[in-house]
Amino acid sequence: DEFHSRLRFNRRGLVAMANAGPHDNGSQFFFTLGRADELNNKHTIFGKVTGDTIYNMLRLAEVEVDKEERPLSPHKIRSSEVLFNPFDDIIPRANRKLKKDKPEEEAKKSKSKGTKNFNLLSFGEEAEEEEEVVNRVSQ
Repeated sequence: DEFHSRLRFNRRGLVAMANAGPHDNGSQFFFTLGRADELNNKHTIFGKVTGDTIYNMLRLAEVEVDKEERPLSPHKIRSSEVLFNPFDDIIPRANRKLKKDKPEEEAKKSKSKGTKNFNLLSFGEEAEEEEEVVNRVSQ
């Protein structure tokens, strides 16, 4: 729903959000493979494919499709790069590799066992006795 009068579907390699209707916040996007004037003021353009990558994108059009023009073996985008960031005040999210390293560190930290304070509970004595029985059985 964010259309700009100067942004038009006038060439290949434009990236836009698919829009099913007003206030549709879907997560589908598409690339243009050529001029598409019928899409103007219907879909929001947010990027373009640059450099030699345009030739890889054109190869996507050569894929086999079914009756409904859906790809039989869908392609996957493995990475993308932002060449110009107009929102330089926003801090980017942590890298995937950093996220993978954190669970290992947290697993090491969680190995230390804490002590249970049954005095805080109204049924603390009963729970403590049951805990001792469970510990004896499990050993």
